[in-house]
Amino acid sequence: MILFLLPLQVFAQNITGIWTGYLQINDTKLPYELVISGKGNNLNGYSLIVFTFNGVENVGIKTMELKMKRGSISIEDGELIYDNYTTPGRRVKLYGDLAWVGKDLNMTLAGTIATRSMDMRASLKENFFKGTVFLQRKNPLTQTRLISKLNDMGLTDKLLFVKSDKKSEEKIDIKKEEKNTPSKEIKVPAKQPEIAQRKTDIIRRISFSSDSIVISLYDNGEVDGDTVSIILNGKQILSKQGLTAKAITKTIYAVDIGDSSELVMYAENLGRIPPNSGLLVIQSGYERYQVRFSGDLQNNSAVILKRRR
Repeated sequence: MILFLLPLQVFAQNITGIWTGYLQINDTKLPYELVISGKGNNLNGYSLIVFTFNGVENVGIKTMELKMKRGSISIEDGELIYDNYTTPGRRVKLYGDLAWVGKDLNMTLAGTIATRSMDMRASLKENFFKGTVFLQRKNPLTQTRLISKLNDMGLTDKLLFVKSDKKSEEKIDIKKEEKNTPSKEIKVPAKQPEIAQRKTDIIRRISFSSDSIVISLYDNGEVDGDTVSIILNGKQILSKQGLTAKAITKTIYAVDIGDSSELVMYAENLGRIPPNSGLLVIQSGYERYQVRFSGDLQNNSAVILKRRR
């Protein structure tokens, strides 16, 4: 009976939280961080990798897909949501199997990883690497590089860590302390009263320090006739733009953003395949953020832009 129950106890191991360590490919160690969120087998998260190119540190953050197995966990990275790459990023997917040892903050994750190219034109060996990964669990309140950037992007609110000493899950507040300030209302011009009649969902918060940012808009997947307008603090800065695979770009200067502004993606139609959806890329110096948005005739998506001083 004991032997029969043991695999179930191993399978129920809680691995949510913050993990830091490295990937090792040949003789090279790359700083690597992983945040695992959720409960049971319903897990997701984010990863951060750092590599140096021509003496410049390059950072990339991706979403992660995770699946629990008996005594191990499989990981596979997804969408690139932030990078400051000084060289064009390779279209590769990382995947691996990790096993855990220890308990609570003494727990480690270790295993093997490999990459494969997402470019169908590439040869089988191109961008193919094998290596190992080692990660150490951290206190859930630790401000790592990944947590700090997720906090800047407004994504820490979505993280769910399970306390090891409780049966039930608990959402742990890992954001930095901020002054409580009243939410900023959108001042809607009289010529656009329909904007105020829609619900606006804040889907991302992005901090920047440059004198200007460049936004680029693309269709999200199949080009199906989606048309959007872009509104910054109630002022229309792009009007009825048809989204395609070709970028629609606009430079926004810091003086027009101020300390904080709301950038609204307003759906002008539903396209042939509802809802209206697109990809917004925000470039601030070497930092680049990718935001996938969707909307319809009742709902807008918005990004909060906040200037770092």
